[in-house]
Amino acid sequence: MTSDIITRTAQPAQARWAVFVAFLVHGLLIGAWVPHVALAKERLDVGPGVFGLALLAFSAGAIFAMPVAGVLINRFGSAVMTLVTGMLFCVAFLGPVLAASMPAFVLAGVAMGMMIGSMDVAMNAHGIAVEKALRRPIMSMLHGSFSIGSMFGTFLGAAMLSRFGVLPQAGATALLCLAMLLAASRFFLPGDIDKGLSGTHFAWPTRATIGLGLLCLLALMIEGSILDWAAIMMREKYMIDAGIAALGFGFYQAGMAVARFTGDWIRLKVGAVAMVRVSALLAAAATTVALLAPSPQIAIAAFVFAGLGLGNIAPVLFAGGGRLEPDAPGRGIAAVTTLGYTGFLLGPALLGLVAEATSLTAALFVTVAAALIIAVFAGAARSADSYH
Repeated sequence: MTSDIITRTAQPAQARWAVFVAFLVHGLLIGAWVPHVALAKERLDVGPGVFGLALLAFSAGAIFAMPVAGVLINRFGSAVMTLVTGMLFCVAFLGPVLAASMPAFVLAGVAMGMMIGSMDVAMNAHGIAVEKALRRPIMSMLHGSFSIGSMFGTFLGAAMLSRFGVLPQAGATALLCLAMLLAASRFFLPGDIDKGLSGTHFAWPTRATIGLGLLCLLALMIEGSILDWAAIMMREKYMIDAGIAALGFGFYQAGMAVARFTGDWIRLKVGAVAMVRVSALLAAAATTVALLAPSPQIAIAAFVFAGLGLGNIAPVLFAGGGRLEPDAPGRGIAAVTTLGYTGFLLGPALLGLVAEATSLTAALFVTVAAALIIAVFAGAARSADSYH
């Protein structure tokens, strides 16, 4: 593995769209997994508490891989790591989709989680490199690409599942994403653009990144909880088909996409702190409506506004992490996202346990409380405005 894998003649304008495709691929794979979540719970024949613990495998894999990804980015560069981890993600996606037993599901979940986490760090680090080369913010746009991918991955995945079944849907998704990533990788910035920037290595959170990391923990706890439980909540509450139930998350991602494609402009106008605070308040209000809705149509509509609120929080926090450690942006992003994925881990498991004692709808109100906490401490996001 060397930086020579990546074309060295790419320009920042080309690289912007190449890393856009990498985010799109990441989202497509995540979205394509969503319709399988409720099916996996039914296939494994377990309750919400046990299934919530099984879902820990995904986040455990991500949390383990993220600090290591910071080391490897420092060694090989973010361009190479984005390509390699993306290719492995396309393969690992098939594991939990096809797992027929709890041990197989857990092992496959760890493998997929490792690729989710390491690709997440790598493509965000490359996004920071492109943003610096362009000298203007693009991180919200890139995360908007992820949301578009998640939305279409969910919608198309649900449709293909209904018409063709599990294996054709999963196989076609993996092959399409692999082809897209290989085509885009030719236009990444040179592989050595951010290689070897720092003499330090392992990406544990530092005093500089701990505040952003804790906010990211809450933001990704919300996102992970909606990812893993919204479709199940919709299916159980309204007694609807699994594909229809997955639309809640799909439209949630649609709202996030709209927010993210306008987020860079909003950040320039009002600043990161104000944007994060207002976004978190909107997410809390809209999620409350979604959880109390008397019909699936109202719930899905409310999830759109919840996505509008949550959409720009994580991109701003990731960007802030990269700015706080300018000599090693990959390590800074890895530190923030490691804490973030701890929330991704704790959220679904915590909600599963709370749901055992109450109900899944009641448990999801934990995400409302998390959004309100983000609004209170939004001041920690001010470092994201230093994008030059």
